[in-house]
Parts: sequence; C-alpha cells; structure tokens
Amino acid sequence: MRRLIILLVAVLALGCPVAANPFARTWHFAGHHKRFFLMEGAALTGAALHYEGLNDCRKRNGPEACDEHYGSAYGFYWFVTAVNVVAMPAAAESCWKGDGGKFCYALAYSGPAYQAGHGIYEWRVSHTERAVAPSLLKLRF
Repeated sequence: MRRLIILLVAVLALGCPVAANPFARTWHFAGHHKRFFLMEGAALTGAALHYEGLNDCRKRNGPEACDEHYGSAYGFYWFVTAVNVVAMPAAAESCWKGDGGKFCYALAYSGPAYQAGHGIYEWRVSHTERAVAPSLLKLRF
C-alpha cells in the first residue's frame, strides 16, 4: 500500500508541468498529415481484405483452389502488405515533396487497391471455378 501511495505521489508530482491537453501534439500532427493517414488507412484496409479473403478461400476450398496453391501464400501476403504499408506511402510522400502532381496518387493508392481487389477475388473463388489449365506438355499435336 505504501508503494502505491509513493507511486501515485510521484506521478502527480511529475505530471504537474505537463500541458492540460496531452493529445494536443497528436491532433496537430494529424491535422497536418491527413494525406498520410488516408494512405495508411487505405493500405491497412486493403491488407485486411486480402487476409480475410485468403483465409476464407483456404477454409472453404483448401489450398488447391486459392492463391499460391500449396506455396507461400502468406509469404506473398506479408510481402505485398509490407510494400503497401511502408514503401508506397514513403515513395508517394517523397513524390509530393518533389511536386510530382497526380502521379503521386497512383503511387499511393494503386497497391492497396490491387490488394483489396485480390482479397475480394480470393473471397469469391469457389473450388469449381478455378479449373486446372492444360499443360503444354500434355497437348498432342
């Protein structure tokens, strides 16, 4: 009990010089970087749709009908997610700093749009929909 009181007094004593609104810097940052938060929100939404679509396809159909079949589907997912969450927004921000124009929007939102579309595609795959393509080795001329 004594430690709790000492800890409480220490926190209150050190907390006195703190500003009245501790979120003031956060709101200031969010106000000046709206475009960054929109890019990250789009990237995380696309990643969530891709993940759910991949999981749903593998649960319903097994790995044969889904992306990468028995290969590294989750490795592909994490690679695309890392590119869309880290690399594409950084490239778009540097493009906007260099006054790149409307092309920067393509850098920022094309990756998340692809990932969301691919997740929706995986969500809609049924086992009978994806037929195995004939191999060129099996064709007889």
